[in-house]
Amino acid sequence: MRRPFLLFMGFGCLASCHKTEFNPNKSWEWFGTNNPVVYSYVLINANQVASRADSNDFHIAIAAAFIDSLNNKITGIDNLYVNNLPISMNVDSTFSFDYGASASLNQGLALYGTNVCVSIKGNSNDDTVTTSVYLPKRLINVITDFPDAVDLSKDVELKWAPDQGNKWGNVIIQVYYYPGLSQASDSTLPKQIRTLNLTVPDNGSYIIQKEMLQSFPRKSFIGISIARGTQNEAVLPVSRKRVFYFTNSSASTQPLFVFSN
Repeated sequence: MRRPFLLFMGFGCLASCHKTEFNPNKSWEWFGTNNPVVYSYVLINANQVASRADSNDFHIAIAAAFIDSLNNKITGIDNLYVNNLPISMNVDSTFSFDYGASASLNQGLALYGTNVCVSIKGNSNDDTVTTSVYLPKRLINVITDFPDAVDLSKDVELKWAPDQGNKWGNVIIQVYYYPGLSQASDSTLPKQIRTLNLTVPDNGSYIIQKEMLQSFPRKSFIGISIARGTQNEAVLPVSRKRVFYFTNSSASTQPLFVFSN
């Protein structure tokens, strides 16, 4: 199977789910939405923050942009529907919808593990394409499957719910550094630390060896995320505009304190 653009872009936590550094706040450039060959795309983001304080901390949203490859201007799309739900156009001609902000979280949760119908209408009724895209299942069913702190003297075991519908067959695990929280904890800690990225089979478990975590110092704060997704594409029949469809299902920890016994 062709490797998704995701592998070229790397990832962190979904921008839609991060309000402050006290929630994961790294931007996930999912499946190449900033790749120069991707001019027009629809992205379905579904992220769960594994918080013991709030087991229903989900952030599910739709984002889309339709860009002319010749002049890099956003043009040519009149309507976007996801499962017959109209997605609003913004003042900059992009499209977005937040299931949480619209008080329709249950509707967003129902998208997990299903084929989502995406319909795009260009400048005429004839210039319409409808495509079914798969949003992978939720990764975490039990919050305790994610750690709430990291002991550098021990391996970190992660567990998640595998998805047989994940045709890629892998997940990406990322361990990333929170500079602001870390330096507030200890002003001598570094301003940045390289993110640890791992691509592993979607089999439901993985052990991060303690040796992999030694770049993250004691008293720092780090985050751990797991993600899987899909990539599809279609061409509008009249305008011939090529559109990429990206979905991702992800789970992220809140900031984890690093210590060593």
